[in-house]
Amino acid sequence: MKNSIKLFVITIFGVFVLGLLLNSFGPLAAGVRVFAKGEPTPTPAANANKPANTPANTAPAATPASGGDGKKITKSFVLGKDSLSEYGEAPFDHETHAFQMYSPDGKSVVGCVECHHTDQPKSALKPPLLTSERDVALTLESWRASPQKVNECRSCHFQDGNVPDGKEMPTATYTDGAKSTKKDLNNELAYHINCNTCHDAAFKLRPELKKKPGFATSKDCTICHKTN
Repeated sequence: MKNSIKLFVITIFGVFVLGLLLNSFGPLAAGVRVFAKGEPTPTPAANANKPANTPANTAPAATPASGGDGKKITKSFVLGKDSLSEYGEAPFDHETHAFQMYSPDGKSVVGCVECHHTDQPKSALKPPLLTSERDVALTLESWRASPQKVNECRSCHFQDGNVPDGKEMPTATYTDGAKSTKKDLNNELAYHINCNTCHDAAFKLRPELKKKPGFATSKDCTICHKTN
């Protein structure tokens, strides 16, 4: 009888101790389960929209103005340097004229050869143009691919009284009414033919351009020029 009571007490005590042990290991086991099922580290927000397999720190694409291959076009020029007339120099924004919709109707980009008229094949020249210095028309792409430089206007169109030895001032014959006149295409006249003809045509098609700061026609000399 005493042995039965003793065995019963030992059994109760054993169950109690086992319960304590299970209770003490319960939180650890739960912790292990939580850790094992933990979510993967979130992707940083900066990479959220990056396409798969995109290399890190990819360099941005070159802008048109860079010319590619390290070549850069000149963003701006000063025309009429050392002007001998009553009007002085005139700034020229080359980059905007090269890449923005600057055709007279405002619907297209002006081709390089509109100004750089010698940089095209001889077969493409139209009177009174005579000189060809390239086998292909000058474009941004052909300029990138060629080591040939683009000559300045003054390579041919000189100042009056300042023609280099061995050079000749280009000339052209113009008809004014019934009268034909031969003129020297000095740098002043060459600039004005290119700039004024285009600006006057743009104003005729889009009179609202007059409100644009810096826009001038052939009658607005001091908008472009500083007086000497």
